[in-house]
Amino acid sequence: MDVNGSIVDAVNARRCDSSEPGLAEGLARAVNLTATTDMAAAVAHARLIFILVPTPNSGGRDYYNHSILANVLFKLNTLRLKDKHVVISATVIPGFIRGTGRYLLRDCVNTTLSYNPAFVAQGDILVGYRTGGWFRLVLVGCETQEAGDLLTAVYEKIAPPDRRPHICRMSPESAEIGKLCSNCFRTTKISFCNMVADLADNTPGADKYEICAALAKDESIGPIGMRPGYGYGGPCYPRDNQALASYCDKAGVNACIPRATHAYNEFHHELMAEAELRSGKEEYVFEDVTYKPKCSVAMIDESPKLIVCIT
Repeated sequence: MDVNGSIVDAVNARRCDSSEPGLAEGLARAVNLTATTDMAAAVAHARLIFILVPTPNSGGRDYYNHSILANVLFKLNTLRLKDKHVVISATVIPGFIRGTGRYLLRDCVNTTLSYNPAFVAQGDILVGYRTGGWFRLVLVGCETQEAGDLLTAVYEKIAPPDRRPHICRMSPESAEIGKLCSNCFRTTKISFCNMVADLADNTPGADKYEICAALAKDESIGPIGMRPGYGYGGPCYPRDNQALASYCDKAGVNACIPRATHAYNEFHHELMAEAELRSGKEEYVFEDVTYKPKCSVAMIDESPKLIVCIT
């Protein structure tokens, strides 16, 4: 179900205007798929109702803007759902499920609210859902055994035999924190790696690539994110660090780690810009300026290369 009638018409006509890899082919193969703008019709025969809507950065008290998500939950509540499992897949600030989500579904009978955040990235969405993303991780934050079993069965069914994800079942509240912390631990690795690289660049005889290659083989560290270069960007990583810091403040926990990660990411970009300026070049060329290298969709949200260019 979507509020955009043109998208609904395109799905029903098996027409795809997106550059997302595999989407056009998948849509063309789809058999039992119908799109509608009618929410009541969409949920009438559903046991699992997944909600994927934007929760953009607002920078406010909760950091994410939950207004679109809250509106969807409110409308579902007016339908007086019965015997359903509602699943939020959009990123939320920890505490949303308990403090807001359940209240918004208060008139629904025998209806659970789960949190199953997506570990996918633009340009890799279809593969990401089947495999748990690059990190092979699926968080199933569920209120009941039945809801957890249904969600687990979905991911077990779509997973490729050679790359099955780790499906971790927990409470919705744990999943809220787990989603943010997974992203933020990864960005901490990226900032730490670039700090090591910057130290090597300022140390005669040291080579940042051989140092980071060695650290990547340290099994307590691992290779993901352990590669010197540009910092992190995109629609999720920068905001998630700041969102985690915001929630730490609310929970009475010192947010020094996520704030230091974010600060070093910005400092590293400044160092890169200064190094380029010292090179004395007359012309600078920035290629492949999407938010991550070789991204197959044209997204430049918080592109590290563009930030260095602007700096």
